[in-house]
Amino acid sequence: MHEASIALSLIEVACDVLREHGASRASALTVRVGQWSSVVPEALIAAFPACAEGTPLEGATLTIERVPGVGDCPDHGPVELDVRRGLRCPLCDAPTSTLVQGDELELDSLEIA
Repeated sequence: MHEASIALSLIEVACDVLREHGASRASALTVRVGQWSSVVPEALIAAFPACAEGTPLEGATLTIERVPGVGDCPDHGPVELDVRRGLRCPLCDAPTSTLVQGDELELDSLEIA
């Protein structure tokens, strides 16, 4: 499960933010996870508590904000993509050469305790 290593990386980033703000603990964090990021949100939520043990994020609530995949269709512009169909426009089946959003994995907010 690579989500445990992702949780550890998020905790490291969050700890850096806490240090920058002179804070010692966080009570909650929100992470944006794109549909095309290869991260399983449920696995990340499951891994987080064990990874946070002994850190300033121990006991913090992890909230996942899911970000849909959006591609740029040459005929229809931005369209929401279905992972099962790949990078193809759901309206005309044309290949979408650009993924506009959906591959995010980022710390969105951190609530300082």
